[in-house]
Order: sequence, then C-alpha cells, then structure tokens
Amino acid sequence: MFNPKHKFTMLKVQKISQKDSREKRIQKFSIRPFVRGSQLYLRLTYNKKNLSFSTGLSCPSSKLDAKTFSIKGNEQTTIYLQQLRTDIERVVADFRLTKRPIDLRELKKIAVLKETIHSTTPTLNACLDIFFKNDFESLSGIDYKAKTVEKKRYLVERIKRYVLEHHKNPYLKLTELKPVDGQNLVNFCKKNFGHGHNHAVLHAEFLKRTLNYAIANEWIDKNPLAFFRPKRERKEVEALSEGEILNLQQTVFHGHQYNYVKDVFLFCCYTGLSYIDVSRLDNTFFVTLKNGDKMIKIGRGKNENPCIIPLVPQALEILDKYAENEDCLSRERLLPVYANQVMNRILKEIQAICHIKLKLTTHVARKTCASYFIANGVPLTSVATMLGHKKTSTTELYYTQRTEEAVIRHIQEFKERKGLDNSKAV
Repeated sequence: MFNPKHKFTMLKVQKISQKDSREKRIQKFSIRPFVRGSQLYLRLTYNKKNLSFSTGLSCPSSKLDAKTFSIKGNEQTTIYLQQLRTDIERVVADFRLTKRPIDLRELKKIAVLKETIHSTTPTLNACLDIFFKNDFESLSGIDYKAKTVEKKRYLVERIKRYVLEHHKNPYLKLTELKPVDGQNLVNFCKKNFGHGHNHAVLHAEFLKRTLNYAIANEWIDKNPLAFFRPKRERKEVEALSEGEILNLQQTVFHGHQYNYVKDVFLFCCYTGLSYIDVSRLDNTFFVTLKNGDKMIKIGRGKNENPCIIPLVPQALEILDKYAENEDCLSRERLLPVYANQVMNRILKEIQAICHIKLKLTTHVARKTCASYFIANGVPLTSVATMLGHKKTSTTELYYTQRTEEAVIRHIQEFKERKGLDNSKAV
C-alpha cells in the first residue's frame, strides 16, 4: 500500500541533492582565456563572481586555443600562459586546503602579481606608471609643458613593451631587473622602433630614473642600472652655409606666401627662435638698450628657459619690412607666421627653387643660427643663451656645425692677432 509520507521524503531528498549539486557548481572555480581586440585576457569565475584582467600579452583570436591555453605559432607566449594557469590553480588549492575564503582579487595579487596578501611593493610596470603620474603628469602646466609630458608617456609605453616582449612577463618585479637590461632596452628600441642611438638611450635613462624613484620609496635596495652610463653620439649638424643664407636672402618670389615664409625663416636664422616662439612674437618681448640697440627677451615656449637675443641688422630689416603689414597688425604679431605644417611645406618648395641640398624645416633655422654665430667668433656660452639652452653641451652637440671654412677663418684671425706670417719659418 502506497504511503504518502514516503513520497514526501523522496521529494525532500531529491531537492536537497539538487541543492547540493547546484552549490557545488556555483563554488566551482574556473579560469578561461579570451581575446578582446588584440589583447589576451583571463577570466576567473568563482561563486557567481567574475574577474577579468589583461595578461599584457597580445595575439589574434584565431590563434588562441582556450581549452589548451596555447597560442598557435607562439611557443614563448604559450609557455607563459600555461604557467600562469598553473600558478593560479596552485594558489586556489592552497586557499582550499587552509580553508580560506577565495577572493578573486587577492588570488590575482598572489598568483599573477606575485605579491603576498599585504605586499605594497609595485611591479616594474606599476612603478613606471606611479613615477610618471607623480613626477610628470601631475606637474603638467606647472613644471612641464603638455607636449613634454606626452613624450614621457611614450617612453613609459615603450619600456613596458620591452618588459613584455623581452621578459615575457608584464608583472615583472623590480628586483628581477638586471644590469644588462639597460643595454638590452637601448638595442630593443633601435630594432623595434627604428630609433637612433641618442633617442634609444633616453629610454634607458628614464628607466634608470624610475628605479631611483623606487629606491627613494624603499621598494628596492639598489639600482641595477646604477653603472649604466651610455655615451651620446654626436651627429653631424645640418645647417645652411653663409652663401646659402645670402642666396635665400636675395631671392624674391612672386607669391607673398613664399616671401612671408622665407623672411620668417631668415629671421629665425639670425635670432635662433623656434617656431612656437617666433609665432607669438610681439612688442612685449622687446627691450631697448642704453645705446639704442634692441634685444629680444623671451621665455621659451617649450620649457620657459630664458632667451636673450641681441638683434643684428639683418633681423631688424625683416622686422621693419613688416611693421605696417596688415596681416601682422590684425593678429597683433610682428611677423606673418603660418601654421608649422604650412611653413614646412612651403620651405620644401623654396628649397627646390633655390637649389638648396639641405631639407629646410623651421628647426633647421635654429641650427643655422648657432652655426652661423659660432663660426663668426661668438662664444659658445653666448649662443647657448640666445637659444635658451641651460647647458652649452646641448648647443655644441646638437646645434653647432663644424665646417672647414670656420676653422680656416679662425686660424687666419689668430695669425693676424699674433702677427704671424706663413712665409716665415716657425
């Protein structure tokens, strides 16, 4: 005879069994890789909670095998990804054995970032971000121009790429860097970004400064790049000769745009002003000396370094030429300066018309200025002050052209001062 109580008991046991099964499914831990855009991510799932984060790696979605945690055709990335899975699963097992609640964020810190639960030491990439944010980004518009801050941001991104591609670990510890990483980073920038030697060295120098910042914060005890002191290469400075300056000065074009650009370029050749400074030049930057000579005193738009520029007759003639120019008066500027891209485009045409071999740009004018005045006997320190350089080494390395004509002229002037004659035996 059927007993209703037995049916009730069976249903109750079945519900309890289903509940236990559901709870087991909920508490099951899983880890799965996936691609978003071109970046490789991991998704951790436990107790209805998810945590997704970037591995710092990249690969096409078509090459990812999520079941085997492998990247087709990329053995190094596959090894790193599978090791990451093993590390995470080992930490999960440790949590369960010690009966600690599984927290996905803590799990990531221990297994991925290789931190202890209470660790406050950042990884190398995190340290780069902190250093950039505190010492550059937060001082944008105060100590640094926005463009300067943006250039530092590019340095940080390229160093991070080196860490990822060279060490295969976006979570590299500060203590895992070695002295050889300085030169390896320079070589990496040359090979992967096509940088010249001096620009590649900037990356290693920024990394070295970052590590000094880490020492100051007591995140590491010593700087592995402390003895990395790469030498800068001196490149041959390209500047116009005096003959080319004279040829350009005597050339008159039919279109007024060409004459505007030519005159602004020549004014920069005689003053050393950069594009950004000549474009904002007005009467407020002029000072009249006791003898009646005029001088420009201006803080560079790039870094506010002071420039002291006595005006030579050629520069004054150009200013007088545009004293009543309608374009200048309407804009309250002393010279008709176009956008930098327009200037460089027209300079390229002027270069062809005047048969000048050197590619003309607005920046070539600053180098021409330095080379012109130094070749004519103006001391290096004075030229550096005109250009707004804090160090004369900057002027000497990057702005001064060494020419045969200048050497011959200086020796001839020396002989005249000493009353020497080549016809007489020494």
